[in-house]
Amino acid sequence: MAQWIRNDINIDFYGRRRLWWGASTVAVVLSILVLIVNVFERGNALNYGTDFKGGSQIQVEFARKIGAAGVRSALNKGGFKGAEVVRMEDKARPHLFMLRLTEVSSFAEHDQAKVKDAVNKAFDGGLRRFDYKQGSDKVYVKFKRKVTVDAVDGGKAVARKLEQAFDKSGIAIQQVQLFGRPTDRTFEVQLGGLGGKLEEVFAAALGKGAVKDIPQVETVGAKMGKQLRDDGIKAVVYAMILILVYIALRFDFRYAPGAVLALIHDVTITIGIFALTWTEFTLPVVAALLTIAGYSINDTIVVYDRIRENVARLRDRKFPLVVNASINETLSRTLLTSLTTLVTCVAIWVWGTGVLRTFAFALVAGVVVGTYSSIFVASPIVVLLNERFATAKRKAGAR
Repeated sequence: MAQWIRNDINIDFYGRRRLWWGASTVAVVLSILVLIVNVFERGNALNYGTDFKGGSQIQVEFARKIGAAGVRSALNKGGFKGAEVVRMEDKARPHLFMLRLTEVSSFAEHDQAKVKDAVNKAFDGGLRRFDYKQGSDKVYVKFKRKVTVDAVDGGKAVARKLEQAFDKSGIAIQQVQLFGRPTDRTFEVQLGGLGGKLEEVFAAALGKGAVKDIPQVETVGAKMGKQLRDDGIKAVVYAMILILVYIALRFDFRYAPGAVLALIHDVTITIGIFALTWTEFTLPVVAALLTIAGYSINDTIVVYDRIRENVARLRDRKFPLVVNASINETLSRTLLTSLTTLVTCVAIWVWGTGVLRTFAFALVAGVVVGTYSSIFVASPIVVLLNERFATAKRKAGAR
């Protein structure tokens, strides 16, 4: 590997540990404060994406050229306020946009109650179950025995009455069909969905035929979003616990706390940067945090390996000097590895789009913070813990 840092370099990293620890403490505290301020000022600690707070992500291809401002204006006129509009680069689809909406369905709760009441009246109280899963485009209606489903016509008579009940309630549907056997008395109602509603909105604002195609509709309900958020937090916590165990087994318990504190330091500051910049926080960002944890611990282990080698080789030196020498010896490798990774991540961040760009942004922040913590946080803590262990051992021997 190229040595652009001299072999005999001797920077006193450990001697200035209080300065580095002070800077890290300030950064971590500020990150936590920003999260708290966001809760009171913006309602959420982070700018959670559709993955976590629920909503819909829809790709819409237009028949002609239109700007993002025109799409956003049409959505606002149609009642979809606060929508995120992103132009997608696709040579096969030159007028393709990604829309992120807070709505999870065009079938709101008050509409569900209205339709349910209308269906029950139309069938003289014969409704048994009205099943609708949030974010879905289908409703399953099951009737009591008093409602007769004619096996000869395949339940078409009941389907027509169901269609009329939905129509009277102002809910557009695509089709109604028997679900299962006639004796099950269950019908599947396919709703128009958000895609159909958006076509109507754009037709009203931009003219008929403005939408060429809607190739993708993805919806996440609020409950599912909360579960994904909780699972993401658990993934980060479990990763840190397993890393603690791994370091303790591979090296020594004195090494493990420093590595884990460095990881907590990296993840907290990276999350704080997302909170400060109000950048969208999604599941790919959680994946980036786990990547950062892996990258940071890899850097730390390289330094720890050199410390372990030098402890045996430099027996005449005090432990703080051994640690300091080990950091200096691995400094060239650490900086070269971080720099090459950083250049790649910055390129993706600058020229990437959508989720990929946010992922790269998290990695850029994480690589910088992770490199810092490997040098200035993890290794000096090993010295501190080693001194504590040595002191405790001396006291135990004196007894």
